Amino acid sequence: MNSTARERLAALLVNDVKKSGFSAGRTAPTGDLHLEVQGVGTIKLPVSQAQARQLCAISRPARYGQGERTLLDKRVRDTWEVPKTRVKIDERRWNQTLGPVLDQLKSELGFPVSSQLRVEFHSMLVYAPGQFFLPHQDSEKDDAMVGSVVVGLPSAFTGGALEIRQGAETVTYRGSKKSLSFVGFFSDCQHQVKPVTSGYRVVLTYDLLAVSETLQMPGEVDSELIGKLAGCLEEHFGTPDAPEHLVFLLDHQYTPRALSWSRLKGADGRSATLLEAAAERADCEVVLALVDVHETWSAYESEPPSRSYRHSRYNAIEDDGEDYDVEELIESDITLHAWIDRSGTRESDLALFVGDNEVCASTPSQSLEPYSSEYEGYMGNWGNTLDRWYHRGAVVLWPRHRAFVVRAKASPTWAIDTLTAQIHTGNLEGARNMATALAPFWDREAGRVTTGAFISSALSVAQLIEEPELAAMLLGSFHLEMLNHTHAKTLSALVDSYGEAWMTTLVAQWSPVRRQHYSSTSESTAAWIATLPQLCEALNQAGGAGATAAQLLLATAKSWTCEAIESGLKEPSPSRRRQHLTDLGLPVAALLRSAVIVGADSIRNELIALMCSGGDGVLDCAIAVLRTTPPTHWQITGLRLVKAYVRFTVEGLLAVAQRGDDDWSIPLPPGCRCDLCSTLATFLGDPAQTQLEWPLRQDGRAHVHHRIDASELPVTHQTRRTGRPYTLVLTKTDALFERERQERYRFETQLAWLDGSSEITNPG
Repeated sequence: MNSTARERLAALLVNDVKKSGFSAGRTAPTGDLHLEVQGVGTIKLPVSQAQARQLCAISRPARYGQGERTLLDKRVRDTWEVPKTRVKIDERRWNQTLGPVLDQLKSELGFPVSSQLRVEFHSMLVYAPGQFFLPHQDSEKDDAMVGSVVVGLPSAFTGGALEIRQGAETVTYRGSKKSLSFVGFFSDCQHQVKPVTSGYRVVLTYDLLAVSETLQMPGEVDSELIGKLAGCLEEHFGTPDAPEHLVFLLDHQYTPRALSWSRLKGADGRSATLLEAAAERADCEVVLALVDVHETWSAYESEPPSRSYRHSRYNAIEDDGEDYDVEELIESDITLHAWIDRSGTRESDLALFVGDNEVCASTPSQSLEPYSSEYEGYMGNWGNTLDRWYHRGAVVLWPRHRAFVVRAKASPTWAIDTLTAQIHTGNLEGARNMATALAPFWDREAGRVTTGAFISSALSVAQLIEEPELAAMLLGSFHLEMLNHTHAKTLSALVDSYGEAWMTTLVAQWSPVRRQHYSSTSESTAAWIATLPQLCEALNQAGGAGATAAQLLLATAKSWTCEAIESGLKEPSPSRRRQHLTDLGLPVAALLRSAVIVGADSIRNELIALMCSGGDGVLDCAIAVLRTTPPTHWQITGLRLVKAYVRFTVEGLLAVAQRGDDDWSIPLPPGCRCDLCSTLATFLGDPAQTQLEWPLRQDGRAHVHHRIDASELPVTHQTRRTGRPYTLVLTKTDALFERERQERYRFETQLAWLDGSSEITNPG
């Protein structure tokens, strides 16, 4: 089978790039290390057991990080930590040994000659007999941190080996009895300290930082190799239906803050630099990126499950991989979520999916350590599966002539900023061409960005681009809930530019009524309507076109509210219906205030009529509107009529004779008209019958259960499982009387509140 261009590109890099180690060790004499610890004195090397015990006496148990927490758990980390403030090192003398060792580690770890490494002291640790640290991964606490360096002080101990693992490869380092031992390793490596079996293991730990901003260079590179890599890129992107990207996965993990062209780890640096040179020759753009890889494999348990947990100073990771035999890859997906281009510009809010036909790597993900994995047993057609998730660095390339579209898909915010810049520099035609290129994907990609700055910029660009269809396309994915009073001037300008009919169509696209089914109140829409008076006020101040926009927004918000009320009235559960309609009091009150602001008397009158014509069904909503609106505003909003109607309705409900102690009748809310519900309604409506024994099949019992529970009726239902069919026993409960007492008390309280409210006109 012929290999693809991306596969040949990966093979070229594998053949050229010398794989550096993920860890490196060195030893050095002790003469330059002059170390004092407050409370113990000068530490003599090799460390004696007596002095090690003194160090333990002034130490504290070492903690570890898990997420945002710092924990103390000796089942995970059992070692002594000497307080950093007690440790004093003669840095001038120490650097005479430390500097050359760092140069050696730099070479073995694959850093270029031009890079500069330094270390920062982190801690002094003492491992007594039996102490250990389970597998963990060090967090990069500084932008420049790329790894760790452990300096082992000479002492007589056994056990306590430092094991460092990357993927399937593990390297073990042991201490020295007479010399200093140095171990450097990358921060994305899993490592552990095995239990000390005798003696004391004493170490100094350092954070390893790459501080040079010098760009990595390929050095002596065969121009023919760059040409071959460039040829692979040209072939990959050369067909009419070619992928938009080529994503080369690097071997190491990077955090968003530490991702840098000058601080790539090991062989990653050379691979990235070679690809950059090839990109220049093939007229491509190139960025460094962070990717999340998710793979699903068919797998089965190789033995009874056992879990090993690895903790770091800031993260805990579960490793399930060793418990399963992995068979075939079922599917995989890769998402770019941050990148940095060659100029150093970062984009950290991406959600860009790439296909399998765009990805290649010198090291497959399954050879690396997943940061999370999850096993799923047999699930019908799927069988046993093992999901693995990886964080990886990547080099991402694309043809320069596709740059705007590629970047726009990854970052709609960047696209809008670019259009703004084009317009402000006078290149309106160029901005229109760019906007046209966005049309195939803009609705999907822009819809995931909801920041205020993005909304404001997009509204402004839509108005300045002076093309109705393009403007509608740029704004079509918005929702009404994204708008606020700061957008008033731009909304007014849009109406001035494109007319009322254009804005009417756009607002209809933004409408929540169009987007979803209203089985319940949408909290976000209700919250937005509560802010509508401020937006209407700002639109009024923006001028005539602003008032038109306000009228359109108000009409759409009114339609949503009416549908939400209708949906609430259909809710079979009394408690949920009451809560639903009560929650709508705030948006209805805001609509009434907005209608007054923009002079929309017809909308105000329609809402008042709705509050006054729905019987006791909308009573909860009407009362909530009154409670939400200051009494001083009842007259101008028309709520004096609502108050009168609520009083009339509540007084009518209180005038109904109270239920007698022997009246057990319960109305069944309207709904199903089947024979079962007819029998149920007859039983419920009988004022004397309190129990019904009803032989029913399982489906019939389930239907009756549903009607009783959905309507929250004060009736218990139990199944007597004897005979065929089983017997459903329905029993009316005393809750019937208690509920009516509570309901009457609620009406009395509402009436008292209405009597105590003041409607004095606000003199202001």
